[in-house]
Amino acid sequence: MSVVLYVALVTGDIARGYAATFPDLPDLQVSGADLGELLTSARQVLTAHLECLENAGDAWPAATPIEALAVPAGAITIPVDVAVDDPPIRVNVSLGERLVQRLDAAAESRGMTRSGFIAQSVRASLGESARPAGVSEDVGRRLQDEIVAIGRKLNDSLGPDSAFTKRMNAFDDVVYEGVRKAADSLSAAIARRNTTPAPTASDARD
Repeated sequence: MSVVLYVALVTGDIARGYAATFPDLPDLQVSGADLGELLTSARQVLTAHLECLENAGDAWPAATPIEALAVPAGAITIPVDVAVDDPPIRVNVSLGERLVQRLDAAAESRGMTRSGFIAQSVRASLGESARPAGVSEDVGRRLQDEIVAIGRKLNDSLGPDSAFTKRMNAFDDVVYEGVRKAADSLSAAIARRNTTPAPTASDARD
């Protein structure tokens, strides 16, 4: 897996909601009631769009560096990253006619494109493992960090007494408390497992 990153231009506020566009992908627009929802939608829409381009055999547009973008007044820039397979390249492969027919039939039965089915088959043949456990948790933590960082950026522009600043402070408190409770629960579970005696042979006979 690799990560691709496109910059989104975000406008709006907590009262009206937020909207984002991608300068490198002008057809894409997303919105969200808050920044967390906006980032989630942006990743989903971006991933789906890149998959459509790949299935159509089209190249992905080059990402413009954030420093090179012209940012309109009132907008902020947010990097949106998604985990994908390596960017697609066009490959010419010669296969027998009957094999191609069988390939297309198998792909269609699974709701896949020819390229997608070939890629999946190659990965399986190479023995690639599934995404390791814990990746979703890492993504969640990273999303949380991004939301907080964006909130800090907006706080600086809106001032410490704004309604948005107060809501972000409350959000931070809720997140911290949730993380603390989760850590306490995990520690307690580990402690119980470590103190539970292993079954003996006599227990098994009973």
